[in-house]
Amino acid sequence: GEEVYLVGDFTGNWKEPIKAAHKGGPRFEVEIRLPQGKYYYKFITNGDWRHSTASPTERDESGNTNNVIVVGDTASVKPTVQPQKKDANIVKVIERPLTENERFMLAKAARCVAFGVCPIRLAPK
Repeated sequence: GEEVYLVGDFTGNWKEPIKAAHKGGPRFEVEIRLPQGKYYYKFITNGDWRHSTASPTERDESGNTNNVIVVGDTASVKPTVQPQKKDANIVKVIERPLTENERFMLAKAARCVAFGVCPIRLAPK
């Protein structure tokens, strides 16, 4: 039962709201054609002026929070895929079983680290 209108600086300087068509659920649509430029707009829902928190907002010179849209030229641009840059800090990990020699070297390195952090002092009795 809600009535939703679109109003903005492009609708007779905020004075000529455009009724939105209900498209089901919470969805309302208005189709308008605007020349290039930056436009402020809001919605009037059941008499209350509101802005959308899901769309970009700006404050106007009076301090009001409005949604904002910038209409510009349309250009056909192909997205470019940039190759990933090599990062010296990234190491590729290959999962496979360790060889006997690798297990021995890993265990030796772990003991060296443990003893380096918690050295053991051997002293005769």
